This record gives sequence, C-alpha cells and structure tokens, in this order.
Amino acid sequence: MAQSVDIETRIKVFVSYSRADKAFASDLVLGLAACGFAPYIDRQDIAAGEDWEKRLAGLISEADSIVYVISPDSLKSENCAEEFRQALALRKRILPVVWRPVDDAAAPAAMKRLNYILFTGEGRTFAAGLADLAAAVRTDIDWIREHTRLAELSRRWSARSRAPALLLRGDDIDAARKWMADKPISAAAVTDEQADFIKASADARTEAEHKAMAARRGLLTTVSAVAVVFAGLAAVAAWQWQSASKAEGEAKVSRDEAVAAKNLLESANMRLSARIGLQVAEYEGRLTLPDGWFQTAAQFSGAVARVDRLNLDGVPAANSGFVIDGALVHPRYAGKALLLTGAPQARVDPTPTGTPADQQTTLNSGGAASDKPSVRFPAVEQSGDKPLQATEMVWRTPIEMAGIKPFELWLLSGDLPRGARALQASDVDCSALGMGGGDSPGEAVHLAMYGVKIDPAAPEKAAVTLYVSERRDKSDPYAIRYTYATSAGATGSAVLDLTTGKVVAIHTSIGPGTGDELGIFGYGVSFRLVLDIARRKVKDAELPPVCGDV
Repeated sequence: MAQSVDIETRIKVFVSYSRADKAFASDLVLGLAACGFAPYIDRQDIAAGEDWEKRLAGLISEADSIVYVISPDSLKSENCAEEFRQALALRKRILPVVWRPVDDAAAPAAMKRLNYILFTGEGRTFAAGLADLAAAVRTDIDWIREHTRLAELSRRWSARSRAPALLLRGDDIDAARKWMADKPISAAAVTDEQADFIKASADARTEAEHKAMAARRGLLTTVSAVAVVFAGLAAVAAWQWQSASKAEGEAKVSRDEAVAAKNLLESANMRLSARIGLQVAEYEGRLTLPDGWFQTAAQFSGAVARVDRLNLDGVPAANSGFVIDGALVHPRYAGKALLLTGAPQARVDPTPTGTPADQQTTLNSGGAASDKPSVRFPAVEQSGDKPLQATEMVWRTPIEMAGIKPFELWLLSGDLPRGARALQASDVDCSALGMGGGDSPGEAVHLAMYGVKIDPAAPEKAAVTLYVSERRDKSDPYAIRYTYATSAGATGSAVLDLTTGKVVAIHTSIGPGTGDELGIFGYGVSFRLVLDIARRKVKDAELPPVCGDV
C-alpha cells in the first residue's frame, strides 16, 4: 500500500523515443526511476490490444514533463513527431535530450527554441546528462504538477460538455487563479482549456454568490394580473425562531416570557403560511413590485378582518376591517384590540354595467349578523375558532369628516386568535399623502389594499386578498387615489405603501377619475388623519397627534 501511494506522488515523466533508440531509452527510464521519478514509456506501459493512439495521448496528458530523445531516427519518426505535437498542444514542459548528434536544421522550429540536455559529446557522460535532466525535471515542479492536475480536470470538463458539476469549488478556485498569476517565466504556457475552466469556475461561484445574496434580500418579484403568487418568508420565520430559542435558552428568562416568545414564533409562522390571494390592477406590460413587498404582506396579514353586521336596511352584510392596538387612541385601551371598519351603509344598488361593486356585500344566507360587528381573521383562522364580538363603540367619524364615508372603532371581546396581530404605532406612515402634483414617470408609488374578497356566489366564504395598485395622484395630504384593483367587500381595507412597509390610508370606495380621466379609480383617506381625529375626540381624552409634530 505504501509503495502504491509513493508511486502516485512521484513526478511523472513520459519518455518519447524512436525504436532505434530503445536501449538508450530503457537506460534513461531506469536512471529516472533511480532519481525518484515515475517515468513512462510506451513499450512498457501500453497493454496488448489497447488503443495505441488513445493510450499514448493519455500518457502524455498525465505526465508532468515530456523527455524527448533526439536522434536522427526520432526526427524522422512520424510517431515521435505526433507525440511532440501533442505535448506542445497540451502546453507540456518538453525536455529534449540529445543521444546521438543530429543536423540542427532537421529539428522542428518549435524544438530548436528549447534548451537541449546533452548525453553525448566531448566530456559528456550518461551520469552527467542524467544529473542535468533530473535538475530540469525538478525545476518549478510544484507549478508544473498543478499544470498537469488542472489540465486533466479541464480535459474531463470539456469532454463532458463542460458540465457545471465538474468545475472547481471554494478555495480551489482562488488557488487556481493564483497559480495562473504565479507562472514561472520558463514554465510551459497555460492552455486555453485550463484558462476557460478556471474562469468558468470563478464565474459559477460569483453567480452562486449573487443568487445567495438575492435570496437573503428577497427576490424582486414580477407580478401580472393572471399570476397569483405569494412567497414564503423563511428569513422572517428564522428570526422569530432565534428569538424563541434565545428566550427558552437563557436561565434568567421566566417561563411566561419563554411561552410568549414561542407563541410569537407560532403566530408569525401562521401568518407566513396563510393562503393569500393577489389581485393586481391592469397594467400594460408587467408590474415589478418594490423589493421586500412580501415582508410587508406577511407582517400585516394577521390584522385583516372580515366584518359581518347588519346594514342600515337591516340586511346582513360583510366588508373589510383591521385591528389596531387600543393604545393608538387612548391609554385605557392599551393592550386591547380595537376594530377599525366602515360604518354600516344602506343596501348597495346594482352598479352600472362595467362598473365593479366595491362596497358592503349583502349576505344571502342571512348569517348571524347584528348591529354590532362580528369579526373573523381569515388569514389565520383555524378550525374551531369562533368569531370575536364587538362590545363597545369607542369612536365614530364626527360630523366634520362628513365628506368621506364614516368609520367606527369597536372594542372586541376576548383575546385575538393566534396569528392575529393588532397594528402598532410603528406601523403608521407619518408622512403626508400629498406633496403637490402627480407622480412623475418612473417614480410610481406601489400600494396594496389588504382586505377580504367575498365571492357573491358563496358570501359566507372570504379570502384575504392583497390588492396591488399604483398611486395616481398626490395632490391632497389627507386623501389618496389609485388605480382600481379591489373587489366586493374591500371597503375598510388598510392601504399599504409597499416601499416603506407602512399603513398610509384606509380604502373607502371606488369611483370615476377626475376631469377628463377615463376608467374607475380607488379612493382612500389618510390613516394618520383618522387616528388623529379619534385621539382628539374619543371620550375622556384629547391626545396629541399620533406622529407628534411630524
């Protein structure tokens, strides 16, 4: 075993010779072996019946150096000439040794440029020639052996249609690039195949790194009106898992805190695994959403509520709403969930042909609606979950906001179901909606209404839907208009800015455009404005604006 390993690690030398010089070649092989090398010679190493040319090419490819025995017969031999051409093509180090004097003009031009090692002539002995040859073989041997290794790897890569699986990996790529840069002046050139192999390996690693970075950031997602895609957010879940693990692992953390952290993780995972519909406004070409839109979608999916109640005609109806932390409107409601939803309306008359309905959806089933809202959370609803009942109206849109459809804040009974999430102060977009004029080309603001979509054919069912749109006007600091994307039951949806990840408005209605604009548009009122009025008007308190002096 030890001898076998030693043979594999010795420097490989292929000896090219004419049959007329086989006695000298045999002595040369014995001498090289005595010097510690692993010489190859076709007479010894090509088995009977083997493809001679194929095996010979393999011996030359595997060798670290080629010793070419120069004699009048070898210069006339077509086989020797072919071996010399193959060695040149593979950029092998060729060491010509002169055994019998020759006419220099008979040697190929490429051979004349090489340094000859003399085994004949005045004062020359076999031992002296062998010593010079051994020294030449050992020169720059580390670089030469790497040349041989990379030549074999690149040859296999090319032979197998340049399969990516055969490329270099990791530190081997850097080592190969350094090998190219450190080429000794006297060494054989790097082959084109080797250079292509190393470059392809480096390019593949760069591409893999870019893909990994893109995955960490979250891939920019292209959405069309016929594509319904919702990406899982493994990074967010991993962060939540770390929080739970850390809480459970620290000795000083109480059991209650550990349980709370675990519940936080489970709730986040429920929001991530929720079935969310996607409905996109009609666009020419394709719509590319801002990076990170899916983090925003997952963050708010547990706040979306289906609201069932009686409309002003006493008929059961349904629309959208969302829950907020009661601390946003009054300290006494801190930690309690408040439902923000549209006030009940009269029955919606049939809309003109081509104009979509966007208000409350009448329930044909009768349901169990009352004048107080009943609330479900479709994105995170589990089997056995019962709806929460609104128990107390905390606030209703005052008379000074009569220009918009009215809203109400209701206190909900009981705790939110696992996975539901009340909006916090950090979720409020504190920037004014309007800055004058419309959006410039290339500066579109992508929005999404997060509400429930109710199928008129089965109104007892509702799917949480992200209605993707684009802002069409920013002339009013407290109102917003956007490309139509919603459907029945969407009134009361939270309007999100997909770039900032904040709630900017509440979807109120749909309607025609202004002036000469054609088509249907969505309309919303500033979420910040609604909160500020509620904070001033809620019973027994007058709080400062939610965003302070912003």
